[in-house]
This record gives sequence, C-alpha cells and structure tokens, in this order.
Amino acid sequence: MTENLDSLEYQDKRFSLARDRMLEAQVGVIGSLLLDSEHCAGEVFARTKEENYTGEYKTLFSAAKKLYRDGKMIDPMTIRGIVGQNYTEMLVQLMEVTPTAANCKLYVDMLLEQAMLLKLQAAGMALVDCRSTEDARKAVQAANDAMILQSTVRSIGAQDGYMDFLERLENKPEYISWGIPKLDRSVLASMGYFVVIGGRPSAGKTALSLQFAWEQAKNRKVGYFSLETTAELVYDRLVSLASGVSFRRIKARQLSQGEYDKIAAAGEEFGRRKLEVIYANGMTLDEIRAKAMSRGYEIIYVDYLQIVASEDRRSDLRTTVTRISMGLHSIALQLGILVVGLAQLSRPETTQKNSPPGLSSLKESGQIEQDADVVLLLYKISDDARNRKRHLRIAKNKEGPADGYMELDFDGDRQRFFEIANQDDYPSQNGRIDPNGLANAQEEEFREIKFRSDRRK
Repeated sequence: MTENLDSLEYQDKRFSLARDRMLEAQVGVIGSLLLDSEHCAGEVFARTKEENYTGEYKTLFSAAKKLYRDGKMIDPMTIRGIVGQNYTEMLVQLMEVTPTAANCKLYVDMLLEQAMLLKLQAAGMALVDCRSTEDARKAVQAANDAMILQSTVRSIGAQDGYMDFLERLENKPEYISWGIPKLDRSVLASMGYFVVIGGRPSAGKTALSLQFAWEQAKNRKVGYFSLETTAELVYDRLVSLASGVSFRRIKARQLSQGEYDKIAAAGEEFGRRKLEVIYANGMTLDEIRAKAMSRGYEIIYVDYLQIVASEDRRSDLRTTVTRISMGLHSIALQLGILVVGLAQLSRPETTQKNSPPGLSSLKESGQIEQDADVVLLLYKISDDARNRKRHLRIAKNKEGPADGYMELDFDGDRQRFFEIANQDDYPSQNGRIDPNGLANAQEEEFREIKFRSDRRK
C-alpha cells in the first residue's frame, strides 16, 4: 500500500472522524515542540516520521526535524526561517491552542493511533476495489506491515530502562511451560523467542510439538500451522494424546466402549484449551504472519519450516529456507509472540549412523541456528523400532545451559512423551548426563538458572 496520509482517499467523508482526531493530535504534537522543544523533541522525533503528518503540519515537522538534526534551537522564529513568512499566523495559533507541552507523549500516542487507523481504513477501501486475489493479498499484507512497523519502533532511555528493570525485578518472571519439568527448568523461554525443534523422520518431533502446544494452550492462545498433515489427522493425534486411547485404533476406527468413554471424557478438556490447528499447506510466510495477527495467537507452531511456500518461486531451496528462518524470527520479535518452528535434520553418514545430531544437522540453511534463541534436537538412540527411548538435546539455549540432553520415553501409540525418572538435574557439556555434577565451566550459570527456577515455584 503506497498511499500516504495526503492521498485523495483520505478526503472521503467516511474518514472524517479519524481525520478530525488526527488533526487534533498533529496540533498537539507540533504545538508542544514550539512550547518546549528541549523536553519534547526526543519523544517526537524518535517515534514519528513525515509519513505520520499531513499538509502544512508535515512541512512544519520536516523543518523542526532539520533543525534538530543540525543541533539548532527549535522555536517559532527558526522554523519560520525555513518554511517562510506565510506560516507566521499558523505558528502563533498552534502555540495559543496547545494548553501545555506536558501532554506531548499523549499527543504522540494519539497521532500514531489515528495515523494507523486512517491507513487501515484506506486499506479496507482498497480491498473493496481489488480485481484479483493477488491484489487483495497485497492490500492485506500492506495493512499488516503498517501495524507491525507502527507498534515495534520505540526508544527507551537509560533512566526509563533502569526503572523498568527495577519494576520487573519485583515480579516473578513468567516463562512458558513445556509440560516437561526438566525442560522447564533448563529452557526459560518467553514471548519474542524463536525456538526450533529439529528431528529426523520418525523421531517424533510432530508428536512432541503437539504435546507442547497442548500444554501451553491451557492458558495461552496457540495456533498450530500444519503444512504437511491435514488438520483432521492432527486432531486424531491430539485426541489420542488427551484421552490415552491408542492412535492406531483411532485411525482404524476399532474402538471399544471403554475407549469411546475415554474419548467422550476428553471432550470437556478440548473445550477449555485455546488451541487452533491450521492446515497450512501452500501458505507463505506473509500469510502465516497475517493469520497470527488476525487471530491474536500468543504462540504459533510451524510444522515444518523447510516447506513453507516461497514468495519467490525462482529462489533455490537454501535461499528460501534462509528467508523463512529470518522471517519467523522477525515475527516473534515484531508481534511479541513465541514462534516454534519444526525443522528436518539431515541424515547421518553411514559411518556415523548412531552419532547424535548437532546444529550443523539442520537441513538447507545455517541461518536457522543463527536466528533461533533455542534449538532442541530430538533423535532416536537405536534403529530398533521397539526401542521407545529418545534423547532431546538442548543444542542452543540463549539464556541457559546448552549442549546436554534429557532422556524421554515415547509412547507412539498414544502420542505421548514421558520424562524418564532418576536423571541428573542438568545435562553436561558433553551431551551426557553427568552423575558427578556440573561441568566447572558452566557451574555458575546452572546455579543461576536453578535459582531463577526456584523463584518461580
């Protein structure tokens, strides 16, 4: 969407209320600059741009910004020296109608709100005039971009940052639960994180991610984007997980009365969980982001990231996966949500068949390990199909211990993972459970993590 706030579409009478409010906000912002530029300039120029203003107010803002960049005083005389004598009366009126510069921040908030509202209203009008779904998609994406850019650009001064820290220090940190106690103690993930769960085919990464999503949906709105499996099959897995009924028997539709009763009993829990499954085959990154925004998801899962559709059909797979990884990381930061991306791992060489995977095992792009805040790698420890044991390796952990693993028992027929008891509290650097304690190099870090964990209890 290329329209600016001076375009003809904003003259439509249906925009009159938002336009009048925006006019009031522009008067307040520019008037505050004229009354007290020393205290208002930082707020105004850090948070607003020329595109947020219209007509003569845009001209005045540009002049004030030039003075600010040049290190010169901002007052009616210096601004008039740039814009000309014709603005004299307007400058005087702005100072007269602005009661106080103390409300500058409120005026800026109002200006940004109304500027965004006008852009969204114009996008709605543009959507009505679209002649193809591609034009409509671009209009919706432009509106989403406007909202994201408006909401994420902010500047925090040192004093404000310190006071905010002291306030946060008094409150218990809210980390996102994974439903596995050992993992909850080690991976302290919060909103804005990008987490990657890697696994080779048949390791159980989809089942593990669904178990995580099911747990988190107790108190957060979760969107599960399934690019490879239909929503119906995903819900078959979830019913098995929630009810404890055999997934194989559910698929074969060979259920006993007792199993029907278990499934019926699980129905009440499905009514409480805030989980939505989206069959996302063919969806692009922009479409996933738009869906996440429109539905208000706090956590999203993407299964799996290497098959998200590319906007550029000419790109090779490595370039595409790099862009998708960077895009998912941006979604997490811009929307302030947890993004969990599943990823395929490359198969080990024949000579290293039973070796555990590492960050280099992430297929198609090294960008994934760069973007992720946390990387969890799930793998079998034996080729024997009867062996249910899995290792979950913490290959990367931005704010905690890494390069160790925990042992899990995977009940594939009921789509459940269980933490194996009697494990040491923390993994060691070498990827094995260390019965003698922590590696010296990470001992202090682990103690700090445990202290933070204990505070949560």
